[in-house]
Amino acid sequence: MPRLEITGTERRYNTVAAIEDKGAWQMVMPFPRASIRAAALVGDERLVCLSEDGELCLIAWRARQDVVRRRLPRGDSCARRLFVTRDAELIAAYVSHVPSDEIQYLHRLVVLRAADLEILLDGRGITWPSDGPIGRLSAEEAYPPRPGGPAILTIHGDLFEDPEGRLAFIGLRCGPGGASYGLCRLERTDGSVRYDPLPDAVKPYWFSPSGRYAVTPRLDPSPRESEAAADAVGDEPRHRAQAVELWTTEPVAHVATLVARPGPEQHRVMTEVAWEPDERALWVKYGFFWDRNTEFQRIGLDGARSPVFAFGRYAGAKAVSTFGDVADAERVEIRFYSDAVFIPRPWCADSGPARLIAQDEDGYRPLASAGPSASAVGRFLARSLPVVTVADFSAAAIAESLGWLTGQIRTDLAALLRSDALALTFRVGGKAMTEPAFFARIARERIAVAPGLRELLTTYLEVQPALVAAKNLYRQIWGPDDNQGALAPAMQALLHLDPAAHDVFRDYLAQRDGEHEDYSTTVMMQTYIAATGWRDRAMIGFGVYFALIRYRDGVISLGGGFLEEHGVLDAAEGLLDPADFAVLIREELDGFAARPDLDCRLGPDALSRELRASLATTAYGRRVLAALADRPAAPPGPT
Repeated sequence: MPRLEITGTERRYNTVAAIEDKGAWQMVMPFPRASIRAAALVGDERLVCLSEDGELCLIAWRARQDVVRRRLPRGDSCARRLFVTRDAELIAAYVSHVPSDEIQYLHRLVVLRAADLEILLDGRGITWPSDGPIGRLSAEEAYPPRPGGPAILTIHGDLFEDPEGRLAFIGLRCGPGGASYGLCRLERTDGSVRYDPLPDAVKPYWFSPSGRYAVTPRLDPSPRESEAAADAVGDEPRHRAQAVELWTTEPVAHVATLVARPGPEQHRVMTEVAWEPDERALWVKYGFFWDRNTEFQRIGLDGARSPVFAFGRYAGAKAVSTFGDVADAERVEIRFYSDAVFIPRPWCADSGPARLIAQDEDGYRPLASAGPSASAVGRFLARSLPVVTVADFSAAAIAESLGWLTGQIRTDLAALLRSDALALTFRVGGKAMTEPAFFARIARERIAVAPGLRELLTTYLEVQPALVAAKNLYRQIWGPDDNQGALAPAMQALLHLDPAAHDVFRDYLAQRDGEHEDYSTTVMMQTYIAATGWRDRAMIGFGVYFALIRYRDGVISLGGGFLEEHGVLDAAEGLLDPADFAVLIREELDGFAARPDLDCRLGPDALSRELRASLATTAYGRRVLAALADRPAAPPGPT
């Protein structure tokens, strides 16, 4: 049976739907410029994906062909989840909340025909007649509530399918007359909704695969109720045994209370339930990862219960866990991070209340990656990148292609983006090259295209701010590799071919998200200075600017300061007398303060103090400090 995983890269997060079938992965990218918010298999041949901006795409995944696309109706809540019926005839797109409080949320439920994504039902609320429990989904705005208007639709937990094939969910205060908590079931034929009341307490219900059963924690009396009951009989307060309530959905009824932990100890929160396929038993997980003590237990519908299992391997650790395979006849799989450990099924018959499974008996094994490898995903995504065609690897052909790319960036940079990233493929003489490889070869072979690279980068830096603002991106556009800004390989190549191009590098450094992108201030800067050195006064000035950028980025220097990070202070001593260096520092400080696009949290005085602290670490620096003290201070600026 095919298995679905949503994957991507750090910069192109959740952009790829990967389907494993018979050990091989098939990948599709349904939304070139958006992430996948939810996805589900529709039978064995089709896949439905929902984008972050509400577009649905139905795909024949084996052929990698779109079947149909449709945009969901816009409303107060954008759908975040998908549910496909067992017969693969209906798809539901919806919003829901974890059942944790009695706050009403404005949810929406859209039901579509799976064959063509035709919208069959659209509900923001439920209208109820005055004489019965049968209502109807309403697309009418339900907020604010009004007499005769629809009840606000608030869905708790997951949608599921009952044994009759009806879509069902737990609804909060959306029943007839504002009933508090109930099971809502949606008829496929006419869109009518049947409401069956449940106890008012807000709590999770875990439904079996067929939708026939549900279990929910039996709530322990509150401390006040427990104390009052104890006072009435002259006894100490006690907790009841921890138990789950077993319900049926047809009819809706509480049919049994299954004791889980008979002792009087403080109850533990049930955080997950996994049903065995035959629906004769279920597995319960107790505790959150921050509890540092997650436990597991099997409970049969006949009342049988296993000991409460815990794993010594993870004792005291904040370990995220979930159920793996609970259908295996020999052992039950529990997953911690990327590990698997096991509970042998014969141990479930032990009579003791608890069992700690030691490391030498838990069957530990590391899990394979949940999806395709990162390299495979990267190769797949590279096929979807914009392509720049280059006739051959000559200076003339490369200059022509750079000119074409510059024109594309000038006229429509947005069309080249994939989400918040600009990454390119270069097809040179019919052979594909990645963007980093293309520009690295230009630098290595010293192809004489520095003017074209300069025009490309200055054009990009000119149009980038407006696009970042228009798309509401955070400070910058990202590049081809993780932690790289856009056109980082081109910037590196230009610095290699033209060491005086630090004027372009200044603007490149300024238009970054310096809090998160440090490739340009580590790898790129180190490579540049190692190859070029501090050769003249202009480069020393750039070194002062670079130190100011590091302070702007919020980086903390653990050494003598950023004037010493790449040796600029030592280089200045060999090139400039202290007075001239003091003049240069003042010029850079004044220029830095005059650039509003730098968005620096530090004012001129604070930046000056940082540089002075760095200067005080050497004898030459102290002479520069003296020269600075002899000069009039700059006018006060913002702090």
